[in-house]
Amino acid sequence: MRWLNAWWGSMERHPWLWTLAALAPLVLFPQIDLSVAAWFYAPEQYVFPARSAPFPEWIRKSMPVVLFAVAGAVAILWLAGEAMRRVFLGVSRRVAAFLLLSLALGPGLVVNLILKDNWGRPRPSTLMEFGGKATYVRPLMISDQCDDNCSFTSGHGALGFWPLAFALLAPPAWRPLAVAASLIFGAVVGLVRIAQGGHFVSDVAFSAAITIGLILWLYRRLLGESSKNHRQ
Repeated sequence: MRWLNAWWGSMERHPWLWTLAALAPLVLFPQIDLSVAAWFYAPEQYVFPARSAPFPEWIRKSMPVVLFAVAGAVAILWLAGEAMRRVFLGVSRRVAAFLLLSLALGPGLVVNLILKDNWGRPRPSTLMEFGGKATYVRPLMISDQCDDNCSFTSGHGALGFWPLAFALLAPPAWRPLAVAASLIFGAVVGLVRIAQGGHFVSDVAFSAAITIGLILWLYRRLLGESSKNHRQ
């Protein structure tokens, strides 16, 4: 646990350095995107096999349903608490605002509404290198090769990292472990979408940065250390 505490402390103190270290190589060396995607492509069949494999498909379809159900439960607990002037399962007004806003602003507004529907980056499965007709577009470059629900950034990836918000509510002694588990969960979800040819590794990385950044910002604004253990 000591190394987890040290790592989490470093992330809290230097979030932008960690973000730069994670994203800079993907922007400077775009071949990483194509190389990673090629690992999961079967050229003799012209497909990404994980696209039709049962377990990856189960993750792709089930994960959003489960997490949106959790968000719905948070909203119900908050509304019930407001009506009865109580706090149920720790879901106070501030905690509910933190959890629901981090979902609405990160995976919802920024990733899905602003970026995915307007950036135009084609998905790996549509590229000429992988049996399609589109050409590769670097991360951060706007393109006209996709009309909506495009590759940049990953909606599933952004949603997969949202459990970090819950991890930050864990008791301090367990928080680094909870944070690590939430990040592993998000990475697994992102890896599934990469393996299916749905996204590049850079799509997932930028979604992670957006979601994690907004979660940390909202946590400091709404909760922080002066929030009396999140009960205000």
